[in-house]
Amino acid sequence: MFVVLENKDSILGIFVIGAKRTPFCKYGGSLRELPASHAFAAAAKDAIQSSTVDRNLIDCTIVGNINFLSQCDGGKTPRYCGIYSGVPIEKPALGVNRTCATGIQAVISGGMEILTNSANLCLTGGTDIMSSLPMLVRNVRFGTSLGTPYLIEDHIKKAFLDTYTGITLQKTAENIAKLYGITGKDVDEFTIKSHLKWKKAEESNTFEDEITKLKTVINKKEHYVIKDELPNPELKLENLTASPSVSEDSIVTFNNSAAPADGAAAILLASEEIVKMYNLNPMARITGWSCVGSDPYEGLGVVAAIKKLTKTVDLRMHDIDLFEINETFASQSLAVIKELDLDQTKVNVNGGALAMGHPVSATGARMITHIVHQLRLHNLRTAIAASSCGGGQGVAVILETI
Repeated sequence: MFVVLENKDSILGIFVIGAKRTPFCKYGGSLRELPASHAFAAAAKDAIQSSTVDRNLIDCTIVGNINFLSQCDGGKTPRYCGIYSGVPIEKPALGVNRTCATGIQAVISGGMEILTNSANLCLTGGTDIMSSLPMLVRNVRFGTSLGTPYLIEDHIKKAFLDTYTGITLQKTAENIAKLYGITGKDVDEFTIKSHLKWKKAEESNTFEDEITKLKTVINKKEHYVIKDELPNPELKLENLTASPSVSEDSIVTFNNSAAPADGAAAILLASEEIVKMYNLNPMARITGWSCVGSDPYEGLGVVAAIKKLTKTVDLRMHDIDLFEINETFASQSLAVIKELDLDQTKVNVNGGALAMGHPVSATGARMITHIVHQLRLHNLRTAIAASSCGGGQGVAVILETI
């Protein structure tokens, strides 16, 4: 945990000077044939251009890409994210993984580079093209007996058991619902609200300044990708109640869980020295963060992370103007809001992962990207982006306008 403080003579800290994201596209959608590094580079080039700094000044690249097997590049995706973004080839790159909070962790790691004087400019973010994840075949690497059957598994569609808890994330979400008295109607209505909030924001061009428009090629045909593909504002309660549950007698369905998706988000961080030297106008300042461990059975690490963060920076929940909290499951999101006693009008005000989808490595970076644009657009002061993580963790970061 590290918190940046102010003194009388200067503003210490890590500044966001550029932030962009691609549209988030459905599994098998418009980004399915685009390498993850290219998706990131598109957003990164846009973020760098908007910051007005010379890309040759960037000292390092830190990118989350936990599904690196989808790229068949031996885990070198973060390195190529930097190179394709125009970062000088002699500048290093790092890949990070904190499951659902990976995009947030990339920003935190970039902040650490700046605080330790290892860098003045750091390109951070996350990228995932989940459509290109390979199928899995077990127990055939060293040969099989003649006629022995084998099963092809789909990482996207199969809910794998957690090796520690022995249950799936979907079962964890179900347990949360039971613990907090959350009903099927509650989770379905919350899901619909996420889609409707996205619709209202889209119709008012709220995402215009944060989205990088792309041109992709699918089956040798060009496609222009200009907005998120997954949101369905026409979704009705009866559609959700008819959706099959992930297990018998469960209120958790595929419709009230975040769908796999493709997308990337890039955030350019700068030190105080660079901001002053080039007379930059930062979008926001990162004033602190919190990373905690929690019981993997509970699935609510984000609660402890936000509590620890607000206590450390001496703020109460009502002091925060905006919250972006990852909507992996509707039941989990409702439990977080209830446990922290949050004002729902401040939480995911323009929709979340339930509407836009969840490219795991990119979601946290998307939330931060959205926050910094919203703080500036609405003349707000303080915001938090946070996520629980599979395996029992929570991560939160706080940003404020200058």
